[in-house]
Amino acid sequence: MTRLFLDEAIPKTQETWEITGDSARYLNDVLRMRVGEELILCDIDRIDHVCSIVSSAKGLVAVSIRDRHPNGNEPKFSATVYQGLAKGERMDLSIQKSVELGASRYVPTACSRSIVKIKSGGKEGKTDRWQAIALEAARQCGRGIVPEVTPPIDLKTALSDAKENCDLVLFPWEEEKEGSLGKILSSLDFEKHPKIGIFIGPEGGFAEEEAKMAEEMGAKLVTLGKRILRTETAAPAVLAMLVYHSELL
Repeated sequence: MTRLFLDEAIPKTQETWEITGDSARYLNDVLRMRVGEELILCDIDRIDHVCSIVSSAKGLVAVSIRDRHPNGNEPKFSATVYQGLAKGERMDLSIQKSVELGASRYVPTACSRSIVKIKSGGKEGKTDRWQAIALEAARQCGRGIVPEVTPPIDLKTALSDAKENCDLVLFPWEEEKEGSLGKILSSLDFEKHPKIGIFIGPEGGFAEEEAKMAEEMGAKLVTLGKRILRTETAAPAVLAMLVYHSELL
């Protein structure tokens, strides 16, 4: 069912709602939805409102609310993915799959081996497109929020951000042999430590000095197994492990 996200709350007593702006144009011009068709409005309180269209005109779609319930699709953890800047479709795929697997925030991160470089004022368009990818992924998988995609930052700034905002910072590195992600997750209390940062290297991986800096700033160096994953595969792989340990055991 079509899902739209609202940046406001719908009062519990509300029986109808008017959709305007870009969302109305999306329903009318892109999806070509008609009177009688159903959709879900997810408001800022993460309440899913099951609605049916009662009228539709240019720039305005009116719906009748026939059911409402809390969205139950958000994970127990809040994960920020600090993704090393990668080329083209690799970033797109990483964002899409990370959102599907529960990431709540996505931070493109410039690393020493990133082929793509940050240019002053040059990534705004990219960030808007990446945010649009996150929105579509959130719609597709029934999320209760649209994860934020931030403008790119450098690795040191990203590590400082993670140290300040995360309870646990994971730093997968292909040269790490001892740190076991499985052991960390098997003993992790997701209720006490719900905020998790995940650092992923670009195509060439992290340099040794970057791994040392991460460790000095409190990150845990971990291995993801015997195989070296592509940059667009690594974040979804870690998130899948988090989902398994927090929801499926």
